[in-house]
Amino acid sequence: MATVSIHSKEEIERFLRRDTFGHIYEIGDLDDFFWDRTVWYGLKDGGELRQMALLYVGTGLPALLALTGDEGRAVMVELLQSIAPVLPSRFYAHFSGGLVDVFANRFSVVPHGDHVKMGLMDRSRLDSVSKSGVFRLAGRNLDELAKLYEESYPGNWFDPRMLETGQYFGLRREGTLVSVAGVHVYSPRYRVAALGNIATRPALRGRGFATAVIAELCRSLLLSVDHVGLNVKSDNLSAIGCYQRLGFEQNAVYGEYTLELR
Repeated sequence: MATVSIHSKEEIERFLRRDTFGHIYEIGDLDDFFWDRTVWYGLKDGGELRQMALLYVGTGLPALLALTGDEGRAVMVELLQSIAPVLPSRFYAHFSGGLVDVFANRFSVVPHGDHVKMGLMDRSRLDSVSKSGVFRLAGRNLDELAKLYEESYPGNWFDPRMLETGQYFGLRREGTLVSVAGVHVYSPRYRVAALGNIATRPALRGRGFATAVIAELCRSLLLSVDHVGLNVKSDNLSAIGCYQRLGFEQNAVYGEYTLELR
């Protein structure tokens, strides 16, 4: 088999659509909004694409997404072994179970725990959530949004460009932004969205604010996409419970890591 760099959006999409919910981030990154920040590696056998990984370079720390089911694990191991020498000296990674071991000899590894992929399956549950007080954020709200993240979610992966999508919603109490829900990926072209950068001020959690902004965000997204998904830490039971009440179901489990060349 041969390792190749893939440049055909159509070929990439055909492969990823075998599991749309499992690959929402990658499918969304085919959109022109993200495309020039992506590098796609594939392993081909006689012209047939057998496995694929994405290196996203649109953030300060590049991110490698290498996700597969058990049936594709051996081929993914071969692909990762072949691209390891050309990867950045430091990067973040999403790996299916055990794949991080491929890099154990070459990189030091800092694990960030198991995460769950979830997809919105029962949309009817959104209808019962009130949107009272929820509003759509725009560029003029960037400063107060940044302040909320600094105080309540300092480890976020917020890209200010995402406000341009119009898919960020917030809720205020006494004039202060207290809860927000947005997207990491949004593509009307490919009909997918991945929720992200969801935060509520710690002292105000448990009051349903996050449920309200997430529900309104999902209602807005479903006007232009068919698949809505998200990633959440597997031990964040309160968040998982919130998503389940809104109609999300688990799709897969994977691990997140930071890797640095020894």
